[in-house]
Amino acid sequence: MKLVLSFQGALIREYLADRPLSIGRHAENDIVIDHMGVSGRHARIDLEGQAIILTDLQSTNGTFVNGKRVERAELRPNDWITIGKHIVTLKAGPR
Repeated sequence: MKLVLSFQGALIREYLADRPLSIGRHAENDIVIDHMGVSGRHARIDLEGQAIILTDLQSTNGTFVNGKRVERAELRPNDWITIGKHIVTLKAGPR
């Protein structure tokens, strides 16, 4: 699986979902989203067996999967995560 980061429909970067990934505004995150609507440590992606789990890290503006605010969610292919004004889409492929 891979995660595709986009902003207003434009591809920014792709990431392999083959390890835990942190998402946030601070530079030490694996997926950096430099936008004021994104918390410094916003969310985390973890692997639990074959499952890919998204956890909101008590972000100020929340994390949304397919338009619904979540604290924790198991991701499936083509799910889209909204963080600030950015979209992260889970795409099928090698993990």
